[in-house]
Amino acid sequence: MRGILTDCIAEMVDRKVLWIFAVVTVIGILSVVVSRSIEMQFQSEGMDFQQMNEMLGNPLMKGYNSFMYFLVFLSVLATAGLVPNMLARGRVDFYLSKPLSRKALLLNKVFAIWVVYGAIMVLVMLIEFVVGGLVYGMYDSGIVYIILTNLLAFFLWLSVTTFAGVLSGSGAMSMMAAFLVWVLQKILAFHNGIKELIDAPIVEKIIDGLYYIVPKTGEISDLADSLVAGDSVDWMPLYSSLAFAVVLLYVTICLFNRKDY
Repeated sequence: MRGILTDCIAEMVDRKVLWIFAVVTVIGILSVVVSRSIEMQFQSEGMDFQQMNEMLGNPLMKGYNSFMYFLVFLSVLATAGLVPNMLARGRVDFYLSKPLSRKALLLNKVFAIWVVYGAIMVLVMLIEFVVGGLVYGMYDSGIVYIILTNLLAFFLWLSVTTFAGVLSGSGAMSMMAAFLVWVLQKILAFHNGIKELIDAPIVEKIIDGLYYIVPKTGEISDLADSLVAGDSVDWMPLYSSLAFAVVLLYVTICLFNRKDY
């Protein structure tokens, strides 16, 4: 495990991914500073930060959540090709020659990616949080919910890209698979409205089935906003998505065990 983790870190440094996160960090800091000037305009109109917060529903924390969701998106793009690269002809022979089962190899690789890129995302998010606290003089423990839910969302996307990577051996196909799942979840978010337009019980059951099966990272992000606000939450999007990821990883392991390299 330690060797795979070290290899993942070296791969990230070699691909200059850290520079991308550094640029995003600077952009995030500038956004916080600019938002402060907007808040000062509200104050000049007789509205203090607390009033603005109540009117807009904690915009600072929602901004943090959107920023973390964007970091997940970047990480998915950056890691989509890592599993296919590991399984490339010539390189896979090196990994399979080690005294490690294929199941352990794949799970360790996925875990290493999740830990390394998850740590980078958390570091960037904490930098933004500290800067926001210095600018606004406000720290909210709800940032923990934002970090944890988005790390879980990253794990969901890793299950999708890993499956596509093992199945196709292509980083491009892994990205396309993630994009297709993202589009599908956006469409299925309106499943109730779609069912109202279709008067066919069988089709309605299929739509409901797809809604519960397909991961719902967008709704998980909304769940984080609800937790921060202290509202009641529906945990279904989270546990159904995690169940999907676990099953998909199991299928991926079975597929990996059967492949001939």
